[in-house]
Amino acid sequence: MLKTVAASLLRPGMFLHSLDRRWLDHPFWKNSFLLTVIDIEKIVASGITSIVIDTDRGLSCSEDCQGEPVDPFDAGSSAAQTGDDQLFVTARTQLPRRPVGEEIKHAKRLFESASNEMKVVFQQARMGRAVSGTSMMPLVQSIAASVIRNPYALTSVARLKHHDGYTYMHSVAVCALMTALARELELDEQGVLEAGVAGLLHDLGKALMPLAVLNKPGKLSVEEYEVAKKHSYDGWLMLQSADVSAGVLEVALHHHEKVNGRGYPHGLKDKAIPLLARMGAVCDVYDAVTSERPYKSSWHPTQALRSMASWEGQFDKTILAAFISTLGIYPVGSLVRLESGFLAVVLDQGSRSILAPTVKTFFSCKSNQPVFPQIVDLKKLKGADRIVAIEDPKQWNLPQLNDLWLNQVGPFA
Repeated sequence: MLKTVAASLLRPGMFLHSLDRRWLDHPFWKNSFLLTVIDIEKIVASGITSIVIDTDRGLSCSEDCQGEPVDPFDAGSSAAQTGDDQLFVTARTQLPRRPVGEEIKHAKRLFESASNEMKVVFQQARMGRAVSGTSMMPLVQSIAASVIRNPYALTSVARLKHHDGYTYMHSVAVCALMTALARELELDEQGVLEAGVAGLLHDLGKALMPLAVLNKPGKLSVEEYEVAKKHSYDGWLMLQSADVSAGVLEVALHHHEKVNGRGYPHGLKDKAIPLLARMGAVCDVYDAVTSERPYKSSWHPTQALRSMASWEGQFDKTILAAFISTLGIYPVGSLVRLESGFLAVVLDQGSRSILAPTVKTFFSCKSNQPVFPQIVDLKKLKGADRIVAIEDPKQWNLPQLNDLWLNQVGPFA
């Protein structure tokens, strides 16, 4: 629904539909978007007295749009929620940064419980029951809160999936990646939560996919691939009766579109693909290629990011760059070789230098033997040691590598 709202009553999370003046006469490069506090300040400073908002794509106001505006960042506002997992997860949200090792403990429990919850959602969808977007919100808030406390914990834990339940785990992983990416892109509270819901439900159409196709342990035939491609339309159709936003619908339908127009189902190009769908395309592919499947080995996170950056025409370059910034050059869990000759696993990203993360050394390449694990903050060494290569764990026969970063000890635990 479209509503005209006085500039004095605007609040973050409303979706700007149109302004009362020409494009050249206002301070924005586009005409419709979710409003942030900075946007509202620009509108008021420009002398704009009212705008038209779309309440289907953002927050609304009271029916007559009268009364005092609500600031969702005011601790006294009814919009301000309590608890670590019940909060407004905007780019402005600030929480004490939890050490990655500590957050990983929480993230492992959250990932398991969220995956079980999504299993029920898919089972109900398979039986023809309507999905409730509103019921997804507490789960999305919990996931987003974990991302705020430490952006690398849940996104790293989510790479660890087993074949039984992959579809449900993939949905949770894409939700975590979408919320992290939304914050990197500085979307407001409404945009971050919308991105999270879209991530959870982007593959809902797979509930209708024949299990022989969905669970096939090998490459799909041409005919099977055509059947699999229907999941985007099926998901969009199923969500028509759900209480979800237009953005969530767009991600379900368009997360397999490519900016060069060679995606499906509609072959959309560039900005014709909605923003959230362009984000979903990146998150969906990254999680898929970094996950172990019966018919393929998982890619190393850094290898995945490098490969995705080389696929000309598949992704929005700006969004992909923001995604890489979200995960870091060396994602948590990456196996690296140091100039000193040690193998190490990345524990945490460098807060000041993306090239100098905190790592745990555990193997000497010189003696070809394990060494007592030591945590090393490379940025504190100021160049005395550095990462010289990304290594493939399979080539080093390191099946227990994940234990080194999942069960962290020392100052990061």
